[in-house]
Amino acid sequence: MSPADGSAAFAVDKAGLRPLDLRHVVIQPAIAHPSSANGLHNVVRCLIAEQRAMGDDARLCLFSDDPDALTGIPADCPAQRFPLGGPRLSGRSLTIADATLDRLLEGAGPDTVVHIHGAVKPLFAALARGLHRRGVPYGVTLHGQCSHIYDMAGRVRRRLPAAWMRFVDGPAFARARFVHAITEDEAAIVRRVAPTAAVRLLPNTAWSARRGGLPAPAPRAAPDGDRPTFGYCARYEIEHKGVDLLIDGFAAYRRAGGRGVLELAGSGPARADIERRAEAHGLGPHIRVHGPVFGADKAAMMAGWHYFALTSRFDVMPTGCLEAALSGLPLIVTRETGLVPYVEENGAGFGVAALTAEAVADALALAERTGPGRWREMAANAHHMVVGIGDWGRIAARLRAAAYGRPS
Repeated sequence: MSPADGSAAFAVDKAGLRPLDLRHVVIQPAIAHPSSANGLHNVVRCLIAEQRAMGDDARLCLFSDDPDALTGIPADCPAQRFPLGGPRLSGRSLTIADATLDRLLEGAGPDTVVHIHGAVKPLFAALARGLHRRGVPYGVTLHGQCSHIYDMAGRVRRRLPAAWMRFVDGPAFARARFVHAITEDEAAIVRRVAPTAAVRLLPNTAWSARRGGLPAPAPRAAPDGDRPTFGYCARYEIEHKGVDLLIDGFAAYRRAGGRGVLELAGSGPARADIERRAEAHGLGPHIRVHGPVFGADKAAMMAGWHYFALTSRFDVMPTGCLEAALSGLPLIVTRETGLVPYVEENGAGFGVAALTAEAVADALALAERTGPGRWREMAANAHHMVVGIGDWGRIAARLRAAAYGRPS
């Protein structure tokens, strides 16, 4: 499937289908950030909402030993926590107890499908084996959790995880009813370790026609002369999200004469490290580092930005970028986000050529040199880009038809 497939209209004829019993499993031994700040949680909740609207019985099953793991999950999302309960090594769970699996499958029948989100080793493989032994069909969405193993050229980054993925996760992928990949690069990883896997390619998105319709772009002024505001809003995970690349690149851009400012908002304990990094570069008033912002406060902050920057080392169509683009913010993103093909095809911002501070600085400088007229075009294109990908209702319907199966 091409990216454009996500925008094709697709209607579920509920009269000809039996409702499915869809149990969405997220394996998260520890919750380092609020659920509302977790992109994977947000995607799963959006999918559940659309599936329930289509008539399926969809629910969130969160596997975690954290008693506060369900904090922040909306009341309209049926959710249950399942303690892992298996043996541990260095405080980490190695498998899932049979009693926990029995609880997960209580009341399961011929229309039950377990949808696992994230290939979290070794728990993913253990869960997949347990479901296979019980004859319960399952599928998996990777959510970028394997993208750190290979680089964008397909070279192995981490040898031990690559071996594990080939010999342990690969058979689990092959037995799955489907493996949902969000980008072509992610699909290639699955095909590499499990050539017979039933790969289904569908994108993420950031809006629902059913829940409020298509939001209009937020009104914002073009950059004041050559003083753009670059914004970052995501979890403060330095290596994963490439926050060090963004700050080092911004510092290089300023040293080369750049006049823009950088504003960051996020959750997590790494905020102090980020502030120290900015101080070491002497960025002073040119950078602002905030804690997490949500709802109206987040919208108000982003209304003053001109570009949304995310320089991730590994990611797949992060929802923060999609939400920003839908609000009319051009993107500055690395190829590792999976968004550069969309951005380049739609003229919706700039791709970062490499995972280096120099490449980030070059992209920021290019954005600064963009005139007001071209910036307005990119802002409109960013909004249209996400509209073209499609809404959650269409993606949920396509997933139902292409992945879950259509029991008669």
